[in-house]
Amino acid sequence: MTGENRKRKEQISSDLEKLVKGEVLADIFNRVAFSTDASIYQIMPVCIVGVLDAEDISAVVKYAARNNIPLAARGAGSGVAGESLTEGIVIDTSRYMNAIIGINDDASVVTSQPGVVLDELNNYLKQYSKMIGPDPSSSNRACIGGVVANNATGAHSLQYGYIAEYVESAEIVLADGTICRITNNDEPAILKPGPIGDIAEKCIDLLSNADKVIEKALPKTKRNRSGYNIAGVCTDSGINLAKLLAGSEGTLGIFTEVSLRTVDIPKAKALLQLEFKTLKGMARAVPLIVRTHPGACELMDRTLINMALQALPQYGDIFPMDCAALLLVEHTGENEDQVKRKIEETDSAVGKLAKARKMVFDAHEQEKLWKSRKDAVPLLYREKGPKHPLPFIEDVSVGCTRLGKYISGLEKISERYRISMAYYGHAGDGELHIRPYLDLSRPEDMEKMVSIADDVFDLAWSLGGSVSGEHADGLVRAAFINRQFGDEYYELLRKIKYIFDPAGIMNPGKILNEDPNVMTNDLRASGTIHAERLMTNLKFSPRQYRYEIEQCSGDGVCLSLQPGTRMCPVFRAVGEEIASPRAKANILRAWITGILESNDFKSRQFKRILELCINCKMCSVQCPSGVDISRLIVEARAEYARRKGFTAAEFVLSRSRYVSIMGSLFAPLSNFIMAMPWFRALLEKLISIDRRRELPKFQRSSFLAMGRKFLAKEPKLKAPVDKVAYFVDSFANYNDHELAFAVIKFLRHCNIDVILPRQLPVPLSAFNYGDLRTARKDMKYNVNILASAVRSGYKIICSEPSAALFLKEELKLLISGRNMDLVSGAVFELMDYLNTLGKVGRLQLEPPNLNASPVAEEFAYHNPCHLCALGASGASIELLSKLTDVKITDINAGCCGLAGTVGLQKKNYDLSVTIAKEMTDALEKMDTEFVMTECSACKMQIEQLTNKKVYHPIKVLAQVYGLL
Repeated sequence: MTGENRKRKEQISSDLEKLVKGEVLADIFNRVAFSTDASIYQIMPVCIVGVLDAEDISAVVKYAARNNIPLAARGAGSGVAGESLTEGIVIDTSRYMNAIIGINDDASVVTSQPGVVLDELNNYLKQYSKMIGPDPSSSNRACIGGVVANNATGAHSLQYGYIAEYVESAEIVLADGTICRITNNDEPAILKPGPIGDIAEKCIDLLSNADKVIEKALPKTKRNRSGYNIAGVCTDSGINLAKLLAGSEGTLGIFTEVSLRTVDIPKAKALLQLEFKTLKGMARAVPLIVRTHPGACELMDRTLINMALQALPQYGDIFPMDCAALLLVEHTGENEDQVKRKIEETDSAVGKLAKARKMVFDAHEQEKLWKSRKDAVPLLYREKGPKHPLPFIEDVSVGCTRLGKYISGLEKISERYRISMAYYGHAGDGELHIRPYLDLSRPEDMEKMVSIADDVFDLAWSLGGSVSGEHADGLVRAAFINRQFGDEYYELLRKIKYIFDPAGIMNPGKILNEDPNVMTNDLRASGTIHAERLMTNLKFSPRQYRYEIEQCSGDGVCLSLQPGTRMCPVFRAVGEEIASPRAKANILRAWITGILESNDFKSRQFKRILELCINCKMCSVQCPSGVDISRLIVEARAEYARRKGFTAAEFVLSRSRYVSIMGSLFAPLSNFIMAMPWFRALLEKLISIDRRRELPKFQRSSFLAMGRKFLAKEPKLKAPVDKVAYFVDSFANYNDHELAFAVIKFLRHCNIDVILPRQLPVPLSAFNYGDLRTARKDMKYNVNILASAVRSGYKIICSEPSAALFLKEELKLLISGRNMDLVSGAVFELMDYLNTLGKVGRLQLEPPNLNASPVAEEFAYHNPCHLCALGASGASIELLSKLTDVKITDINAGCCGLAGTVGLQKKNYDLSVTIAKEMTDALEKMDTEFVMTECSACKMQIEQLTNKKVYHPIKVLAQVYGLL
């Protein structure tokens, strides 16, 4: 940035801070975070304003109008067309303008601010047996303002259509800063005096005699949301301004409040799954299906099905292995009999075109089918490399009767450009989501993208289709709007834009753009990579480092706050874009492309951003693109530490095993001292351990010493079913000997030979803080010893999920070589290991001790994040349900927030408590006072924040079998 531009940016942000009640963000990190969305573009804004209300938005717009500064409103930034990007001012409505205002008497209309997430609004409406009809796939993070501005629809568009049909009224801010309310059938005379009355009158004058032009230009498919929504907006007495603003992508006005008409939640639903031998046969069946008026008709092709069968074994009984295409058809009705008749009518209409079918009336099975499709689609985006599936032709709709011809044309285009295509999408609307794999850092692929778009769009237009069925025009399709509609219609669109925004400051360049190169301008992938910034401290290559960073598509799934999801617990607690995994990927991309300078990297603000990751690893599990942000953050922390060093807390906590050794050596005196207020105050002052944090009590000596003595006295097992080396880790070794004894006693009770090799705790804290030298030293010691055990036929078993995850995955980032491979490949989490043995009939157990019993008959269960990352969720519940009569309820309520030693620090204590709130609220609702979890950090947090007592599942098993 030049000195003049920097001065201008500082002046703009300084001016805005005086004008608004909300916050103004002008630092380089937030500007980078808001410079991308889910599209292929990157445009750096001058600043971001987190507005509090309509008056704030009005003030920003007035300022922008006076100074000729472009601006764009933004919700979740989940759009794939670049529609929320601007080089001017970003108006962020998601942070503070997220209140549901209320519902009318009969629950037929609900009103909310623009930052309310669609799923949250639907959760609110459930109490009235109502919902919002249109259901975009991004509903778990898409905000109402963006949903309406994009005129969204979704899988159930056959039943509910577009959101424009449900907008009753809205409060908007016009291009001159005027706040006004619009409805449908607005009469200019009533709206006057004022700008909105003049606008209404001019729109009526322009459109009232344009019916022939509009009718001639519109595509023959009913799924078209390109351009402005001008068809049929003029009425006998006025104009439907609310409908006109829907789909305008923030180029005509900014929503500050929206009232939407609701629909009844269907009383009954059923699914018909149809399998086809060929895509051609599927395409022939779709019009027949649509005539029976289903609510949804969704497609998955063989490519996607095969990917799912390989990556998602839990759906092996759902996905067929020998079909070219699969359709999911849904019907709804007043009761099951009515729905059954509809399903049978559809099935009869399809007849022999389908090679197989399945009718599903069970609600749980229906949910599983929909989830299988939702889980399968992201697999297309998980392959890491220079090429990515790009959203530029994924929104074409040709109408269901033309679907077969469209697919035939696409196959020819695929052959011409030697690209593979996977077909999925809304078959009932003739809309396929196709994203070719291209590397836009290569000029030849950039040219190929334009050529493919030209060919696909020409094909669509030849079939009466539209280039945009649901995903906005934005930047990616703006250059094609004139070609789709023709000059006369395009001129109407230009005049509409001028009527609302004569100065052209409202999200300029979106929908209407005369620049023929707009599709290839401002590409995210066009930045020059600084090779020296790809040199890593961890054990992955510069190429792997780059690909991991670039893998983030920006789709914003990490912004979801819905119950039952975990990515990202920090963002869920903080609520700032900068805290999201997406923002961290953007910032690291800015580092390797030179947008960030060395001083930016070494700044305190950058380190604070790095601290907004607690290494829960849920991004690696739940991110559709499979981006492991925590791995990238550890690398960045290591580089930051190399340049700036460690804090006292980081230094001490990285070597916490020495603290544990001393605490155990002097227990119980150490426990008495640690409980003293003066000692807690001293810890807080010296190494920032928060005085409110209750530290775990130490037990005398180490378990490893006691355990070896115990095993030495035990008789040798005859013909053991397996041999395991127990990796004890820190908590069981120094703080909970009963846990460790439960492990070895139960394993031996199962006729499994157990050894306790020499070991050091996994250096998780050192690794997380970027102290890789300490982490490598400890793990080299462990690897050499554990590899010897593996060579002797022993598996490595961990009762601590974090230890298992570290040995299995993080170890590869620290050490390479044959020993590392041996150890990493032999690691198992204890409960998953036992459950797997049980499934294959190798768990040799005597009946439970009739005189023994568990501490409780009922437990709440908390699933640790690192257990999820291991893919071992559910093993404990499944195993205990088979072996005991204990009742276990999975609360499915997010992260505990302690995150090892992270939550011990004063600066993180309040954050850790906030993160844990979903979990603690769920636990407080449970009648039982007993909780079960495998993670020691989760145990510490739960016992401190609730009145519950926490047990490891192996302890419960050991008690049932009379081993403790």
